Amino acid sequence: MSRSRLTLTVTAGAAGLALLTTACGGGSSTSSSTAKAQDPSVLTVASAIAPNSLNPALGGSSDPQQYFFELAYDTLIRQAPNGKYTPALATKWGFVGSGSKTFDLTLRSGVKFNDGSALTADGVKKSLEYYAKAGGPLAADLAPVGSIDVTSPLSLRIHLKTSDPLLPLYLSRPTTGEIISPTGLARTSELGTTTHGAGPYVIDSSQTVSGQTYTYVPNPTYYDKSRVHWKKVVVKVIKDTNTTLSAFRSGEVDYALGDSTTAKGAKSAGFQVLSSPYSIMQLMIQDRAGTMVKALGDLRVRQAMMYGINRDSIAKALYGSYAKGWDYPVLANTSGYTQGSEGKYPYDVAKAKKLLAAAGYPNGFSMSITVNLTGVGESQAAEAFAAEMANIGINVKINVPANVNELFSTYAKFPAMMFDYGAGNAPPYAQGNDLLYSWGNPLKVSDKQLDTLYSAAASAPSAALQEQGWQKFEQRLSDLSWTIPMVSMEKIVYARPGLKGIDLSTSNLTPDLASLYAAK
Repeated sequence: MSRSRLTLTVTAGAAGLALLTTACGGGSSTSSSTAKAQDPSVLTVASAIAPNSLNPALGGSSDPQQYFFELAYDTLIRQAPNGKYTPALATKWGFVGSGSKTFDLTLRSGVKFNDGSALTADGVKKSLEYYAKAGGPLAADLAPVGSIDVTSPLSLRIHLKTSDPLLPLYLSRPTTGEIISPTGLARTSELGTTTHGAGPYVIDSSQTVSGQTYTYVPNPTYYDKSRVHWKKVVVKVIKDTNTTLSAFRSGEVDYALGDSTTAKGAKSAGFQVLSSPYSIMQLMIQDRAGTMVKALGDLRVRQAMMYGINRDSIAKALYGSYAKGWDYPVLANTSGYTQGSEGKYPYDVAKAKKLLAAAGYPNGFSMSITVNLTGVGESQAAEAFAAEMANIGINVKINVPANVNELFSTYAKFPAMMFDYGAGNAPPYAQGNDLLYSWGNPLKVSDKQLDTLYSAAASAPSAALQEQGWQKFEQRLSDLSWTIPMVSMEKIVYARPGLKGIDLSTSNLTPDLASLYAAK
């Protein structure tokens, strides 16, 4: 089946960026308090994308992707808003011995999935094994798992092939940590349209229209009734941010991701506008050895791209007060960050052109990039990037996938991808795993020095030595210019007055919809 695709070729220079400039709202706008208060019975959430499937093994772990899974599937471990791990389907867990290679789990007794099947250690083993081979975008998270032993009806031991201290994170986040019932695993063809989980809600197919509206109702078998706050949760697919704001004003939507272009309007209409440092909008170079586009294999070319971006101008034009120009692989004041490490690549068109000429491209070259669909404003950022590259002679053709199915199946065919990447205080271990050994490195390009630094930091015997190691790792990543950071951004969330439980912060950047509730 062929899918329609939006393809853009941008050759205009500074004028192209000027066309992208929007009236951006900041955090100083006042509220007129005209918005209707939250309905205590029904929560309606807007999502900019529809799921490629309701099968959690094929989905992603950030919002809005996670909305469609987290309501119906509970994780083994739950990460609280303060970042600490708390019990969910598992009541006890932890590494045993040394080396972070053996991990024990004890499961909650008496848990039933919404289809009536029971939670058992054997079922959890089969669920984890299914995730690892299902082909989803995060299947690589479970690649270090060598084997799983069932040690009792409610306990199991996971043996890792290599040390991975992030296993508790993987078992606590949507997708890899969300357990599918034995019945669901026996009928995997149903997982795309029905739910087989042990979460607080279950999909109501009679009130669901695929690609448009997804309705969830309470799961009668759920073990923790205190987490069931709504008679119904509806997720509506609304792709346009202005349409989303209109839906808030008309009372159709209660919660959604926001953006800088509508934040001022949302606040003046009386809605909660919450924000927190979140991510880096960046071009992720996938063709690091130059097998698709020869020029990208030359460090001087990648450095030219770094110098050729007017980051402050892009930040102001696209994101207003919710972003700033940024050229380092991690956010300020997070693990791996070295004070003063940003600013290495100031805007310098002349220097960029000189580097291109030295690399053998005095007249520039052409390349194509694709756009990740799971963040906010990635298409606009791609257009801004293309406009900046045109100024130094690089012609950029932009591919915007029609949907997440197309994104997941085609992104590796492009030499680079525009991506709103990051998770606030997520450890560099996760970033390194993504960029070196998982989905972020589809062509399997390696750098011996970077691999050595990664391994040394991950295995360092103390927190202080680990941090020193991660700082060296990030410095090397910056030197290689495998990513082209543009701006550091804040995450923006809109919520109706009286909607509680959001707790947006650097340790809780993807609030769990099941944690939201209406004020009494």
